[in-house]
Amino acid sequence: MAITESGVALLPRIERFKSVQALSDAVAGRVAGAVMQGVQARGAAQLVFSGGSTPEVFLPQVASLDLPWDKVTVMLADERWVDEDHPHSNAAMLRRTLLSHEGPNRAQFVPLKNSAPSAGAGVGALRASLPSSLHRHDLVLLGMGNDAHFASLFPGTPGLAALLDPANTDRLGAIPPPTTAAPAIERISMTYAELMHSRGVALIIQGQTKLTVLENALRGADPIATPAAALHDIDVLWCP
Repeated sequence: MAITESGVALLPRIERFKSVQALSDAVAGRVAGAVMQGVQARGAAQLVFSGGSTPEVFLPQVASLDLPWDKVTVMLADERWVDEDHPHSNAAMLRRTLLSHEGPNRAQFVPLKNSAPSAGAGVGALRASLPSSLHRHDLVLLGMGNDAHFASLFPGTPGLAALLDPANTDRLGAIPPPTTAAPAIERISMTYAELMHSRGVALIIQGQTKLTVLENALRGADPIATPAAALHDIDVLWCP
């Protein structure tokens, strides 16, 4: 979390777009910039996408980008604990909208689901499968639900305070089925600290309802009840 000299946390910067197309263009531009900067500086780039429905709005635009995809590692911020043939699989959504396309199909994908019977049983192996924590992500693109959750960090989740702790060295957490959003399926999620371990973080939201939820959260709500209140010093991209 970035703090000003006076000790005040920096609030998110909200960019407002008039249309879904304009929003998608802006997201694609950020992805292109992050990838090219990463490849030029370090020979590789790491991108983190959220699951849910919002990415399906902009991922087709991202999929059309002419980038050195073979030097890109793609990860999910969170995943439902289901196989990829399940309709609620975030990995399946990402493959369909991005990774199956010519170009992005050369990227390395690191899934957040293994063969363990539960997220709790599988989280240890998943931690070991992530790229080294010595390497920051180049861009993390988050979404947010109407309950103010991001990734799979839901209001009232057991252990949420630790999952939102910016000093937490744990990179992933097992999440029980949420009670504030559907589907009620066990999940795996990157922690707040892991998500913020990035050169760029943007929250992508659509519709007045979600903008109001975010604005209310940023007025000082308790992050345990309203997780988006924990988001500081990031960019927010919004369209109606």
